[in-house]
Amino acid sequence: MMLIVSQALLWIVIAVLAVVVLALARQIGVLHERIAPVGALTLKNGPQPGEAAPRLTARTLAGSSLDVGGAQPAGHLQLLLFVAATCPVCKVLLPTARAFADDEGLDLVLVGDGAAAELQGLAGRFEIDPARFINAPEVGLAYQVGKLPYAVLISEIGVIVAQGLVNSREHLESLVVSHQTGVKSVQEYLRNRGASPANPH
Repeated sequence: MMLIVSQALLWIVIAVLAVVVLALARQIGVLHERIAPVGALTLKNGPQPGEAAPRLTARTLAGSSLDVGGAQPAGHLQLLLFVAATCPVCKVLLPTARAFADDEGLDLVLVGDGAAAELQGLAGRFEIDPARFINAPEVGLAYQVGKLPYAVLISEIGVIVAQGLVNSREHLESLVVSHQTGVKSVQEYLRNRGASPANPH
């Protein structure tokens, strides 16, 4: 008799747990729908997406000159990635950024602001072409970059199409998605989502 009661109680507990799991799964689905996709966070300072990118000529670590901003060859996008030798997140992101730029066919230009020897060491450690790495505080000032790592995606006609703080491949991908969809930032996505008609359910 006790065995039958124990089995009955066990089945009741299993049934209650199943109901709880289903309820939690439903709540997770609701939360997933409400959470906006994670993307690069745009700062309010400096030139914004849709505006002409500041055009400058800077000196590379290889000693040559490199144009930043302005019109690009047809079908090409320029990706400026602002980094520092003392930024640990930058060091983690650099290999990912290189692979991402290669996969997407982007013209990656690294922009540093610091001691040339430190940036040379950073370039050597991550096998970065010194001809694609500039040490130019004036570029950071022109784009008013205050936090790192920061990325700016520039179109072939020299317009900023997306920008923001980045620390993962997903953040970098969000810049290209912004270019493809015309949504300039996560903030704009959230504003548009908030302005959409309320769900009747």
